[in-house]
Amino acid sequence: MTDPALLPAGVRDVLPVEAAELRALGQALADAFGTFGYREVMTPLLELADVLGRADDEAAGRAYRLFDDDGRVLVLRPDLTIPIARLVATRMADHPDPVRIAYNARAVRRPTSGKIEGAEQRQAGIELVGAAGADADAEVIAALGCALAAAGVPDARIAVGSVALVSAVLDEAGASGAARATLWDALHARSVVEWRRAAADLGCTGPLGAIVSDLPALRGGPDVLDRVADAAPAAAPECARLQEVLALAARHGVPAPMVDLGVVRDWSYYSGVVIEAYAAAVAVPVAVGGRYDGLGARFGRPRPAVGVAVALDLLHHAVGRAAEREGAGVVLVGGADDLIEEATRLRADGVVVVGVPRDCPDPDAVALADGRRHVVRREGDGWMVRDVISGTRSEVDDLGAGPWT
Repeated sequence: MTDPALLPAGVRDVLPVEAAELRALGQALADAFGTFGYREVMTPLLELADVLGRADDEAAGRAYRLFDDDGRVLVLRPDLTIPIARLVATRMADHPDPVRIAYNARAVRRPTSGKIEGAEQRQAGIELVGAAGADADAEVIAALGCALAAAGVPDARIAVGSVALVSAVLDEAGASGAARATLWDALHARSVVEWRRAAADLGCTGPLGAIVSDLPALRGGPDVLDRVADAAPAAAPECARLQEVLALAARHGVPAPMVDLGVVRDWSYYSGVVIEAYAAAVAVPVAVGGRYDGLGARFGRPRPAVGVAVALDLLHHAVGRAAEREGAGVVLVGGADDLIEEATRLRADGVVVVGVPRDCPDPDAVALADGRRHVVRREGDGWMVRDVISGTRSEVDDLGAGPWT
């Protein structure tokens, strides 16, 4: 008989304290995105496989599949950008440009072999649809920086690269066919060794040869883009655009992003700038995104677009437990029977009240298990308060004047 605690590979249960922390992080991100005008939408967990397949063959290939009663193939959405591109192209086709969309949802996909990742991924993100300029890329970067700061990561490092820039450098180098595919495979795998081996076979010399060989390892400030533009004139327009993005992002007041030409995305629909954000104590990006100008056309409504998604589980690991989530609320002894009215009044004032019966054998254990700092019980005309973290006791005359307000 199967162990009832066993779950499919790549998924996990989330218990109350962590669930509350994840919800608070998601709300902090949503509030920050909202200050830029992004409004939340919701898309279904299930999509038709043939509709999803219009957007990205790899996405469709990594999706979990099932059948409906009519025999149609359904998939659990493996990505949030694709369903939102479908929604904007169909349900919001007449909305004037640009469209600012936010979301907080889960994507489900088969984990990539060799990578440490879950099958179920909680994401909060934004999509800016119908804006093609550098100002749109800069807005998304700025919104990401502001949102991460609001969620407790003010020192996040944001890195930007460009799929279009890399393609232009490969054009300048004459890479085509199998050679070009090998280079892209190496870049997606983040294998500098494989990239340099394939780059050497192109036979480029001089400054262009050096740039092609070192491309995945090139990172720094705007001067990196000057070097690339000088060595590969075909990439100069995209270098200039990326420099404009950096300048505009700085005007938003966020820390200057780093140029990292090794930044790429797994999905094939990305077409321009690509974005990653890192936080201390997390080895992989806590947020990823980029420009995908061709995706809307696959759903019948061509529109340029750029977006970014924050991985909530990774962000939670980076932030840890915030002060608001360390013991907010009280355990009220008698709040489930004798003191229901008092519990109701406290809740009306915005206090979280866990009511337990007056004869609860161990209210301290309830408080510790539920992440509540204070246990309160009536004593005479007042109230005895026990702080289960410090072990101290105090008295208050009025429940509305306790340390939880």
